[in-house]
Formats: sequence, C-alpha cells, structure tokens
Amino acid sequence: MRQDPTHELRPRPSTNGSSQNGSSPHTNGATKNGVAAEMETNGYHGTNGTMTVGGQQNTSPFYGHDREEVTRILLQSLNDLGYHGAAKQLSSDSGFELEIPSVAAFRRAVLEGEWEEAEVLLLGQEEAEGGVALGGGRAVSPTWRKSRLSVGSQNGFARHGLPLSDGADTTTLKFLLRQQKYLELLEGRDLNTALNVLRNELTPLKRDVPRLHALSGLLMCQSEDDLRSQAEWDGSQGSSRTHLLSEISRSISPSVMIPEHRLATLLSEVQEQEILNCQYHNTTAQPSLYTSHACSADDFPLQPLTELRNHSDEVWHLQFSHDGSMLATAGKDGLVCVYDTARWTIRHEFREHERSNTPAGDRGVVYVAFSPDDQYLISCSQNNEFVVVNVRDGRRVAVADHFDYPVSTAAWLPDSQTFVVGTQGSRRPLGLYSLRVSNGGGGGGVVRNNEIHSFRVPPWTPSPSRNGNGNGNGNGDAASTFRISDCAVSPDGSRLAATTLDNNLLLYDLRSRTKVAEWPMQDKLTSVTFSADGREVLLNMNEGRVFLVNVATGEVVRWFEGVAQRQFVVRSCFGGAGWEGEGGFVGSGSEDSRIYIWRRQTGLQVAALDAHASGAVNAVAWHPTDFSVLASAGDDRRMDERHTPPTTGTSTSAAAGGGARGVEE
Repeated sequence: MRQDPTHELRPRPSTNGSSQNGSSPHTNGATKNGVAAEMETNGYHGTNGTMTVGGQQNTSPFYGHDREEVTRILLQSLNDLGYHGAAKQLSSDSGFELEIPSVAAFRRAVLEGEWEEAEVLLLGQEEAEGGVALGGGRAVSPTWRKSRLSVGSQNGFARHGLPLSDGADTTTLKFLLRQQKYLELLEGRDLNTALNVLRNELTPLKRDVPRLHALSGLLMCQSEDDLRSQAEWDGSQGSSRTHLLSEISRSISPSVMIPEHRLATLLSEVQEQEILNCQYHNTTAQPSLYTSHACSADDFPLQPLTELRNHSDEVWHLQFSHDGSMLATAGKDGLVCVYDTARWTIRHEFREHERSNTPAGDRGVVYVAFSPDDQYLISCSQNNEFVVVNVRDGRRVAVADHFDYPVSTAAWLPDSQTFVVGTQGSRRPLGLYSLRVSNGGGGGGVVRNNEIHSFRVPPWTPSPSRNGNGNGNGNGDAASTFRISDCAVSPDGSRLAATTLDNNLLLYDLRSRTKVAEWPMQDKLTSVTFSADGREVLLNMNEGRVFLVNVATGEVVRWFEGVAQRQFVVRSCFGGAGWEGEGGFVGSGSEDSRIYIWRRQTGLQVAALDAHASGAVNAVAWHPTDFSVLASAGDDRRMDERHTPPTTGTSTSAAAGGGARGVEE
C-alpha cells in the first residue's frame, strides 16, 4: 500500500465491522483513552510491516490492475454489503488491510466527537496546535499528546497528519471540524465554551464570513430543536458526524482512505457508459453487469401505427397532458382537439376562437398547453387572443383579447392558476395572468383580460403617447419592448425563459419578476423548453440549429445537428427514459418532413424518421410516462401513431401528425 515514501507499512487484518467508508470506527481496536498503546502493537511485521501469505505476498497484477487497489476496494465493498466475516478472511488471506491505523483512529475520533484528536490526526500536531480545548471543552492531557506522537511514529504521519488529495484546503478542513464542534457545544448548552470556539477557533480562520455570521446567530437559540431547525443540522446523535466524515474524506488521499462506496461508484460509471453507448436505450432499467449492453431498434418508436385526421388544415402544435392521458393538437383551422391516449379517440373538440369576429383565415391556433394539474388547457390564437378551457367539462374559464398582435405562446406556473403569455406585439409582449378573479375581472363566470404583471418596462398603458397620435407606446417615453416567439417556465416555477423575434434569449426571476439575463443569439429563435432540473433550456434556431444552453451562464452546452429549418416555426422537446426524471433524448421537427431524435447526453443522432411526406414537421411531443410514445405535428393533415412490433412484447408507441405548412412569421 502506497504511503509515505520512507514508510511502506501494512497493518494487520481488520477484525471489526463497517462504517460509511466500509471500515469500523474501531478497526485498530483503539479506545478513547488507549489509542497509542493499541496502535503501537497494531500488527506490523518484518522490516516494512507487510503481512505475508505462505511466506510470500502476491503482488502480481490482477488482469492489468493493481492487486492491492483491487483487494482494498473489495474489502471496503464486503463491509458495505455487511459481509464482515468475509472481509476479515480476505484481509487475512491477502495480507492487505483496508486502512492504516491513523485513518481508522481519525474515523473513530470524528464519529465519537473527539475533535482535537481528529484535527491532530488529520492535519498533524503543528498544524492543529492552539484553540480552545476540544472534546466538549475538556482539557487534553500531556499524556495524550505524548501518546499521539507515539502513534505518529508508527504511521509516518506524526507531524504532517494524513496525506491529503491534490488541492485540499486545510483551512476549510479545520473550519468543518470546528463548526461541528461549535454546534455540538450549543446543542449541549455549553454556551461559554461555544462562544470561545466561535471567537478563537472559527473566526481567526477568516473563511466563509456569511456562514460565520449565521453561526453566531445560533447563540440565541432557546432550545435544541430550535438550533437544529435554524442550522439545518440533525445533531450529534443524528447523521451529522457521518456526513462530516464523508465530506472530509474527499480531501484525504485515496491511497490511505478509499473514497466511499468505491466499487458501487465504478459499477455505476460502467453502466452509465453502457447507456451512453447504446443508441436505442429507452428504459429506466439499469443494464445488467453480467454482459455488455445493447437495446434493440425494435424497442424504439420508429414505425407508424395509427393516423388521426381530425384537422382540416395545417397542424402547428401539440402537447401531452402531464399524466399522459390526453394529447392536445391545434392548427390553422382554428380547431383544438383533445384525444384520449388510451384509445386514440376524440375527447373534446374546442372551437373557442371562432367566437370572435376575425376572418376564418386569422383564427389559427398556434400553441396549446395543459396546466400542471391537467384541469385546464390554454390555446393561443392568431386572432390576437388566448382562451382557457376546463378539459373536464369543456367550459370556457378565461379569455384575453386586449392584444394588438397574435398571441404566440403560453406557459403555466406550478399552481395551475397563473400563467405567462407571450405575443408578437410590443404593447403586451410578455405578461403574467391569473384565473383568480380580482376587482370584478370575471363576467358570466369567465375571467377576462386578467393580467396581473407585465414584463414590459414600463408596462403599457392606454394613454396617448407623447407624439399625440395615440399609436406610440402609450407611456410617452422610450420603453423596453420586445416581441415574443416562445416562452417556458422552469418546473419549480422560479425561472421564466423567453425568445424574442430579434434573436434574444431572456431569463427572468419569477419570484422578484425581474430580468436576470439577456443573451443575443445568431439567428431567429422559434422554440424554448426547460429541462426537468431547470438548469438548461433547449432551443430551436433558424439554419437548422437545435442546442442546449446553460441558464446560469448562457453558454451552449451541446448542439444537435441534422434539422432543416429556414422560414417556419419548428419546435423540439425532451423525452424518453432517462436517469432521475431527465429525458434521455431530444426530438425535433424539421422542414424536410422528418423527425430527428438524438441522445441528449452525447448529441448522437439516433434516428431521422420520414414522418410527413408533403412538408414540414412543425412540432414533436414525447409521452411523459410511456416512453415508447412519440407524437408529431406535420404537413400532411394526419395524426401519426408509431409502434414497436407486437412480437417484442413492448408497449405501443404513437406519433401525431397534421396539416400543411408550418407557421410562417
């Protein structure tokens, strides 16, 4: 085992159980008051302390891998699995020990709250000198310090502590240990000692000043429960010490302290790589460790099964309900269809936009969106209005017709009562609306024009402009105006992203309702979608560019190539199976009559499906719960359902199609 260059020592086999790192806090048999005595006889043998098996230790490579590393990882894993007897036998047979005594002693010191001992073992005698007495305020005897030096002489780390990883910050490590000590003193109501630790040990480190202020405020806590709540800490009897050990262990050299659950981590990395290399992986099931992994193309939605033809003209948009039970489609004919996805039959046909006095050719519905609870459906129309209907009873519940340009997009907030609406006009380009009636905003049970906030700066008012012709911005001064092509709200409702007709991506904080970022893009943007974790947005841009952007930095994370897009609105989506709820695929429509699908993590193109032969595919949507279902809206006036062959035993998949050309701006 690689240690200090001048000390190649190997301890005796472990005789105890596991901990978070797979080793017992008492691996070396040390007790609180007898650490040194036990360590001085901890099983080192011969000139270098290495135990042998049959007179000679086997150090030959294990299929190209370092035998000691493999054995120590196996020792840790056996303890993690609870097979302590097997771990003991393996250590005895191999002559390798999981950890040196200093590491085991450090682990024990942290888990038992011996904070001065832990700091000395981790950082060395000289580095850890000074400060208030540790161990709950108890003084540390000269005998202990002498014993500590004896321990160090056996391990080779007497003055410098344990070997640390590259880049480890010793000041941060001190802060973490002393912070835990401070919190435990507060928990024990030893306020005077806690105050001394704050003043004389934590503050001189000059690390994380805001955190220091927060810690000082904890002195005012009146009870243990209050302390734990305000500190977001579960106490000395909870898991806080284990978590502290886990955090510190990342800074200790793996040559003496193996990272936690190392074998499980390695196996997970192998599985993740197998998934990334599998072109058609569309399941949440983990690949087997027994064999190499590859999914069959028969298990992917590549073949059409059903066509639904309820629209009489172009279909521009479609979306599944969040529970997957419904699919809504909309198009140039002004019709909104809601399908039952269990039987692919019509549940509702809404013609709400035909109530207006606009010509039939201007009633096209460009966007539909289900509320998060799937009770409401909003539709946005070219006739300068939006309508909200209740999909349970078909009743109209809200409408807004105070726009001067087509309404292009909408996005719901998590409460299913408020939503953002974007238009191509400069008067009300982006506003927040509510279904809750206020100030008599309802008429006949329908909420009308209930805008509760405008993201235009300043908000538009109907007063005459400064030039007196009534056609200006209505505020008599220059305004921050923009025209919206699409918008999206993050799943947690904290962020709003919007794309403008002048090629910008806007980002707002919905809690403060302020703009936090604006990033110019190279060309016209037609679609924006948040990832499930809210950290990225998926964008479509003219010249056939589909890409991911990090919303914290505005940097492009990944490009997805192949789409044809020059003059029409084309939309993309996340979908398919993925780890932790994140869709593993990206799908997009295209002006070349195809559906394009890529692996999200790599950008690898999985398929280019011939979908709607007579023109563009305007939008795609992936079923939120049945990952084998994919829908598309195209140019050939049909709803197209895709499937996998029934002999494979997989579920049916679907794709939806529709009318003629895409929406032209």
